[in-house]
Amino acid sequence: MIKFQYSDGNNNSDFIKGLISNISTEQNNIYWAIGDLDIIPRYSGDYPGSGNHKKQEIAWEFGEKVESEKVVFLEGATLYEVLDDTQTIRRGVFVCFFNNYSNDYNFRPKVEVTEVNTIQHSLSYLEIRILDGDMVFILTEDSKMISILENEYLEFLLD
Repeated sequence: MIKFQYSDGNNNSDFIKGLISNISTEQNNIYWAIGDLDIIPRYSGDYPGSGNHKKQEIAWEFGEKVESEKVVFLEGATLYEVLDDTQTIRRGVFVCFFNNYSNDYNFRPKVEVTEVNTIQHSLSYLEIRILDGDMVFILTEDSKMISILENEYLEFLLD
């Protein structure tokens, strides 16, 4: 397990996008299962009150979807759209699967689990857990990926 502590837990979406980007660069045939999510959208200003204005609430709607469905499966491009509209992820589980595995809708990933050093789904490639916005835990059996992430984010690495 890799443990990171990000310095600005109230504005971590760029850090998470960086992690996802590094993982996607190494493994481009993946999709994500997101669960146990507490997401805070970017502030896009007050409603102007007049005229025809359409406000996109991508992060808000995604958070609502995860809350109602308990797990949401999506491709990397859609995940980037959500993270672009996100200020912070207070808590969440991002589980990475290879494209040749089908979606498991009985899967309910949680941030706080009894066996903290164990990936929650036997077929997953990697798991990212975010707690309190600043603590990020990454579990994978791929030692090359561990080395890449440790080297890329050395300043945030915890023992």
